[in-house]
Amino acid sequence: MAIISSHLLNSTNGTHASGVKIIVNKITRNGKKIKFIEAITDKNGRFFAEFALSKKDTKLDFEIIFKTAKYFSKQRNVSEIVIKFNMKNQKKKYHMPIIISPNGYSVWWSK
Repeated sequence: MAIISSHLLNSTNGTHASGVKIIVNKITRNGKKIKFIEAITDKNGRFFAEFALSKKDTKLDFEIIFKTAKYFSKQRNVSEIVIKFNMKNQKKKYHMPIIISPNGYSVWWSK
């Protein structure tokens, strides 16, 4: 089983970004996007999904979309964060921590 996880932290006040909608799309070879996972960050700003990843899936690209517009409802310039990535290993954990603000974000891969 593969795992995608993330932890969203609000840089404006140091809190966890809870209630942020997350969508993971699989992108086919012809560019079609297929919804793979849909979730909401928990009260600690965390998202975790475990799933079976086929050999075919390991050759495709994915995108994860963090819908931050409602979280920063009053002041914002960034309405969503989109990260494109691939998952070459069927048994790996793919963790993407993100520090978010109304005007930007910082993301890195965690091993």
